[in-house]
Amino acid sequence: MARSFEDIYQIAPLPAVRRLTGFRETHPAQTMEKDGLIWRVWDLGQGERALVFIPSGMGHGEVFFPYLQDLCVDMRCVAVSLPACKTMEEYARRLHALLMEELGVKQAILVACGIGGLISQTYLRLYRDEVPAQVLITCGAPCKELPDEDCQRWILRKKMVLRYAIAPFEPMRQQMGYQTFDSMCPEELQDGMQFWRAFISETYEHYVYKKQFVSLNCRALPDIYEKKPFRVGDMEGWMGKTLIMESEGDHYYKERERALLKGLYPGAQVENIGPLGQFALMAREKENIALIRTFLRSL
Repeated sequence: MARSFEDIYQIAPLPAVRRLTGFRETHPAQTMEKDGLIWRVWDLGQGERALVFIPSGMGHGEVFFPYLQDLCVDMRCVAVSLPACKTMEEYARRLHALLMEELGVKQAILVACGIGGLISQTYLRLYRDEVPAQVLITCGAPCKELPDEDCQRWILRKKMVLRYAIAPFEPMRQQMGYQTFDSMCPEELQDGMQFWRAFISETYEHYVYKKQFVSLNCRALPDIYEKKPFRVGDMEGWMGKTLIMESEGDHYYKERERALLKGLYPGAQVENIGPLGQFALMAREKENIALIRTFLRSL
């Protein structure tokens, strides 16, 4: 049984908890159905051009709430939680339909982290005329030039589908939250990041469901690395801009793959966001927001 909000956040500093609850009161998630899929959407501001935030493996768009709060003073901001789709292309096409037909977003500046960055890159290749820019935070490059051995750790996730099909998912959720925090957050930061430990735990216990988790992490992710659909040079002629925010401490996407990501976007602005790996999204939100804001001014 999932724990209550009070039980989960009792370990977190009160000001941080109040910031989250204040965001939820002023900007509650909308539940939207589109073509049989249920999306949770945070939509701040107005306009046909929007910053569109795509989350990583947890699939929970609210992880971007500090970014939404800050950047919505500059332009419209939309974040989504990811439903269950079988491939990254399906995620991209379904997201495009949601943005265009339900939210009235005609141009999307994509901001994505981790697995979300794979959806962003797929979306860009499908709808390049509608994407003036993208921001990729600690992201990978499933491209033809990536050696097969660098893809195996992701392809092997296909074997986890059977495990999740057999094992009861509910008892696993709380432990998955702890494991995700421990794997993402550097040990030396963990005592000071209790709010994000609680947030990740709440995400898994309340907002992640089995079909969605398995579809994103054990079907769509292995599929894109097995097929390696991108190629160096395939974005030639695209007039948009890319900001790559990479971390030398990223143990998910290592040096060779990070180099190939830059090869996919040779004109990209590249920023080193330190040794925090995937946890840099949460641990250095102010610095990241400043980088994104400066990048947006260059468009």
